[in-house]
Amino acid sequence: MDNNTRKLLNLTDDSLIFNEDWLSREARNNRSVNMIIGRLVNKDKQCKKCGFDQSVKNGTYQTISQLPEVERRPTYLKLHRERYLCRNCGSTFSASTSLVDDYCQISKQLKYQIAFDLKDNRSRKEIAECHSVSENTVKRVLVSFTNNQQPNFNFFPTALCVDEFSSTSDCHAGMSFICADATSKKIIDILPDKRLHKLVSYFMKYSRKSRLKVRFLVMDMNASYGQLLKTVFPNAEIVTDRFHIIQHINRSFNTLRIKEMNQLKRHNQEEGKQYRRLKRYWKLLLKDSFELNYKHFYYRPLFKRNMSSTELVDELLSYSSLLKKAYHFIQELKYAYRTNDYVLFLELCSKIPVELPKYFKDKFKIFGKFSQGVMNAFKYSYSNGFLEGINNKIKVIKRVAYGYRNFLLFKRRIFLIQNQVFQVK
Repeated sequence: MDNNTRKLLNLTDDSLIFNEDWLSREARNNRSVNMIIGRLVNKDKQCKKCGFDQSVKNGTYQTISQLPEVERRPTYLKLHRERYLCRNCGSTFSASTSLVDDYCQISKQLKYQIAFDLKDNRSRKEIAECHSVSENTVKRVLVSFTNNQQPNFNFFPTALCVDEFSSTSDCHAGMSFICADATSKKIIDILPDKRLHKLVSYFMKYSRKSRLKVRFLVMDMNASYGQLLKTVFPNAEIVTDRFHIIQHINRSFNTLRIKEMNQLKRHNQEEGKQYRRLKRYWKLLLKDSFELNYKHFYYRPLFKRNMSSTELVDELLSYSSLLKKAYHFIQELKYAYRTNDYVLFLELCSKIPVELPKYFKDKFKIFGKFSQGVMNAFKYSYSNGFLEGINNKIKVIKRVAYGYRNFLLFKRRIFLIQNQVFQVK
């Protein structure tokens, strides 16, 4: 085997010796495989136990290690390893190579390829089939490349983002808690239990000095997380996540729109048209009014004519006086949100038009309950938007893998995909 072939196959260890007929085709597990045959000798025959350097040969034994596939064909390295006997202490040892870990049949290069594939959102079974290994091998590689060590209990960021997501069945109520650095957008930790007493017990492991550094706790409008301030983060203020503020406004309006739609008689020709139009163009009703285009006209199939976005929205609002009132109300809220005028925002929430139904008005009482957090959301630029993105990615990981049953494996995979590997061997 020449040097170029060695480099191509990553067999550059000087301890490896290959003859002219170093490659053969064999049948293994009902598949045709590449079998690379060679010898492994140690030029340095120093005893690993006592350091004596006059060891002698003591026979050979055969090992077979799996290499990365070549042209989609499984490839193996069959080595005749020399065994040595130390004449000083009587111990025996074998020739070793950097290509394969001791007592392992999978080469390091193949492990690296599996680990890189684990960073992509693919199922373990698919990765195993791609590399002609078992699914358990892929799982062991995942564990070996990620060390589930404890986080740094002497550090906390100035702004801490917290949230929860649907997790594995071995978690309490199937939900997990996640916290991240609002500045670096790195995950700090993921916990298998989101109950308050468990969170307090976990965060109290951090040094008091690090906990006192936390000035902002960015969260959705969840009352239980706010209680962390009293015992865990005494210097922190709640910042209501801006993403959840606008999400709550849009969902409240959507609830009213659907209720108004359901009051229309769909078997009636005219009201049936109104129902379909409100259902089709609901996204335009959620857009900020200043973003609607009044210059460009497009053909609207349900209206059978060309219309601008503003004209279409006006037409939709003409179907319901309540919908029109609610639309103008949320547009005023979004204006206050856009201009960071928290005084106007909270004032609007306390003076909702009386014509609007009670269920709609009740949804905006929560902003008064979390008024301090809403004010801080308008003052500071912190947001849980990136954390919601991570949560969406976690959902995709679960869906592609057809679910996870083990929380620790799930956590390791999340950190690996997020490029936050604890330890690489």
